[in-house]
Amino acid sequence: MATKRLRLRLLIAVVCFAIFTFWNSSYLGNILETRASRNDLLEDIRLPCRSLPGANDTLVVLKTGSTEIKDRLPVHLATTSRCYPNYMIFSDHEEEFQGEHIFDALEGVNPGIIAHHADFELYRSLKQSGREVLQSDDLSGSDTEATQLHGKPENPGWKLDKWKFLPMINKTYHERPDMKWYVFVEADSHLLWASLLEYLAALDASKPHYTGSIMFIGDTVFAHGGSGFMVSQPAMRMAVEQYAAHKAEIEALTDSHWAGDCVLGKVFTEAGVKFTDAWPIMQGDYPGLVAYARPDGRPIADPNKRVWCYPTVSYHHLSPDMIEDFWTFEQQWLVDKSVDTKFLRHKDVFSEYILPRMGADLVDWDNESDGEENDVDSFELCKQKCETSTACKQFSFSSDGRCKTRVDPRLGKASSGVESGWLHDRIVRFEQDLPPCGDEGWML
Repeated sequence: MATKRLRLRLLIAVVCFAIFTFWNSSYLGNILETRASRNDLLEDIRLPCRSLPGANDTLVVLKTGSTEIKDRLPVHLATTSRCYPNYMIFSDHEEEFQGEHIFDALEGVNPGIIAHHADFELYRSLKQSGREVLQSDDLSGSDTEATQLHGKPENPGWKLDKWKFLPMINKTYHERPDMKWYVFVEADSHLLWASLLEYLAALDASKPHYTGSIMFIGDTVFAHGGSGFMVSQPAMRMAVEQYAAHKAEIEALTDSHWAGDCVLGKVFTEAGVKFTDAWPIMQGDYPGLVAYARPDGRPIADPNKRVWCYPTVSYHHLSPDMIEDFWTFEQQWLVDKSVDTKFLRHKDVFSEYILPRMGADLVDWDNESDGEENDVDSFELCKQKCETSTACKQFSFSSDGRCKTRVDPRLGKASSGVESGWLHDRIVRFEQDLPPCGDEGWML
C-alpha cells in the first residue's frame, strides 16, 4: 500500500513539474518576445533620424511594383522607413509584405481599362493569383537596364508603372489629407531625411508647391519621379480636384504617353500649380556618379552655382546594398556633425562618403573613366599612363584591354570585367583647391 502511495506522489510531482515547466517556458518566451519588440522599438527611438523637427507633418510615399518588391523593399523596411513617422507604400498588387500593408496604386483606374487594356495583363493575373504568377523574365532585371532613358518597355511591371502616378496621388490624399507635405520616392531612391526636412522648413506649406528635379518632354515641365518630388497639401488638393474633373482625358493621355511622371506634371500645371526646380539638390543618380567639376577638372564656371556647394536631399538608381550603406553613413553623420550643421551638402558627401572609398584599387568596379588611352595592355601600365599626366586623377582597365583615364573624380559603381584605381593624393588636392562656396542654398 505504501509503495502505491509513493508511486502516486511521484506521478503527481512529475505532472506538476511538467505543467510548471511548460507554463514557465511559454511565459518566458512571451517575455523574451515582448522584450525583443521593446528593444526594436527602443532602437528605433534611439536612431538619430527619429526625432527631427517637421517629421510628423510629412508623409513619405514609396512607389514600387510586384516585379521588384521582393528585391527592393526589404532594405527600406530595415533602414529608411524606420526614420519616417508617416509613410505609405504603393505597388501594382495589394498585399501584406513583411508586416507592412502595400496599397494598390491602380485601384482607381477605370474598370474598363483594367479589364481590357494590354498594359494590365500582369495586373489581372496578380489580382487572380498574386505574385506567384510571376516568371523569372517578369522580374525587374539588372540596375543597368533600369538606367535606360525610356525605362524597360518590355517588362510587364514597367508597362503598369506610368498608370500609377495619378491614382496614387489621389489615394494618398484621400487616405491622409491632414499632412502638410507629401514626398514621393521610388524603391531605388534614397532620401537624406534630415536634409529633406530642412528643405521643407524653408518652404511655406500653406502655399501650393510641386518641387523636384526638372525634366522636359516636349513643352511639359515636370519633376523626375526617380529623383523624388515634394508636394504641399494645397498642391495635392488642386491636383486631386483636377484629376477628378478630367479623369477620362488624363487616362487617355496616360495611355498614349510613356512617362507617368510627365503626365502628373501636366496635371499639376493645368491645376494651376507652378513647378519649382530643385536640381542639383535632388539628383537623378547614385552619389558615385555625381559630377563635382567640369570634365577638364576645373570648377563649374559660375562659382555661385556649383553642385559641390548645394545641399543634397535625394539620389536615384541605388541598389539595396547602396541604400543600406548610404543610410548608415547618414545616421553616423547625424551623430557626429548635426550639431554644426542641420543638412548635408554635396561637398560633405564627397569628403566623407566618396573620398574615403577612393583608396584601394577595386576589381569589378567601373569608376567612369572616359578618356581612351592607346597602346596600354595592363592595369599597371594604365596606372602609369595616368601618373604621367598631371591632370589625371583616376583610371580603369577592362577585360577587353581598354585603358581609360579621367580628370574630374568619380567613384563609379560595380561592373564586372573592369578594374579601377584612383590617385588619392591628387583627388585630395582637387578637393582642397576648390574655391570657397558662395550663396548656394535651397531652391525656393
